[in-house]
Amino acid sequence: MEVFDTELWAIGLVLEVAIGKREILQKHGVKTVAVFSDSQTAIRRAALLESGPGQRLARRINRRARSLLGHGITTEIHWVPGHSGIPGNEEADRQANLARDASGSTAIERPYTSASNRARRIAEGRSAAKAEWEADKCSKHFSYRPKGKAGTKRPIPMTSVKPLAARFYQLKFGHAPTAVYLKRFGHRDDDKWWCCGGTVSQMREHIFRHCSRWRVHQRELWKAVRKATDCRAGRCRHVQISELFSIEECDQAVMDFLAATEVGKFPPS
Repeated sequence: MEVFDTELWAIGLVLEVAIGKREILQKHGVKTVAVFSDSQTAIRRAALLESGPGQRLARRINRRARSLLGHGITTEIHWVPGHSGIPGNEEADRQANLARDASGSTAIERPYTSASNRARRIAEGRSAAKAEWEADKCSKHFSYRPKGKAGTKRPIPMTSVKPLAARFYQLKFGHAPTAVYLKRFGHRDDDKWWCCGGTVSQMREHIFRHCSRWRVHQRELWKAVRKATDCRAGRCRHVQISELFSIEECDQAVMDFLAATEVGKFPPS
């Protein structure tokens, strides 16, 4: 476990205690809960919910802070050079000493796990997620089930640069990093993301047809699709996105759309 994870765990524990005591806090008119930490890294990580070390703890802190805010109590996290001299910390130490003396134990349990254990858990989680995705996406009832061997070569994507081809196949098979996909596997709290200001569910249908961020590129895409397939304008409105990726003649139009937009990418930092 990373060094600052211990501090994140401690910050989350303080907020959990505050939630349990919220009725007492409200009774005494407390409007702000201040948490002090001597780890600047932990404080910065608590403010970020992106993927990476400590993400689960940061999201837990964020949920608890929102819960307190829902009861009219704001949360402030402050950095201090050390804990000594902080009244709240001195009281916490006193209470910890009383609990230790009452139990007759001096052992302190710390949230620690070895690197090998974490690697094993990550590998197991990845395998389980892959099996779940394959069971759902590759069933005979799903509209864009791979035909023949999965990953059959398509001349245009396979001769493109690797990042662009990767986005094409991720969107084709439904595991591009859209908000819907990330929410499904627990990496986001909702399925709304950055393309339209976080107000609309970010599905493939939305990205390729309705997203106002890429309106001009969408018109060019469907114009190229009509030209490649000799479809009437009205017919193109009923073409499913899975069908769009299954028609080889549309590959160039889709690749041009991806090259001109940020569809299929993680949001810009």
